[in-house]
Amino acid sequence: MTEAAKSKALKIILRVWGAGSIAIFGTIFTGYAIQAPAFRMGGVLHWLVWDDLPGHVALMLSGMYLVWAVYVLVASRRPEEYRSFLDFSMWVNLIHALIMIPGAFESPYHSKFFTDIPWILLLAGAVYFLRPSAKIASHP
Repeated sequence: MTEAAKSKALKIILRVWGAGSIAIFGTIFTGYAIQAPAFRMGGVLHWLVWDDLPGHVALMLSGMYLVWAVYVLVASRRPEEYRSFLDFSMWVNLIHALIMIPGAFESPYHSKFFTDIPWILLLAGAVYFLRPSAKIASHP
């Protein structure tokens, strides 16, 4: 795959991941901010979260991923200028997924193999395979 094709594919994946994450984490953030019953244990949207997280924790985590998604969208315009951010995003999401996998074997978290884990591995894998080379990143 040529550098131009890799760059185009990475831009598309970053846009999809960023926009999708804004939708996902925006919903979760809003749900927790207004203390929607749907996110509590037994609520119809509780499957979106890991547990009955206390007060500020879910709001904090969803807020962090919401901001991260905005930065991913910014990086999607010119990934070569955001290589260090994309490398960080790749590694932190890989580690996040590896930590989540053992927990997903526990009931009732099996759904995480179809939701959270592939979502964060999508970003990590895309950045790993499609990120701009250091040569391109240092010479626009």
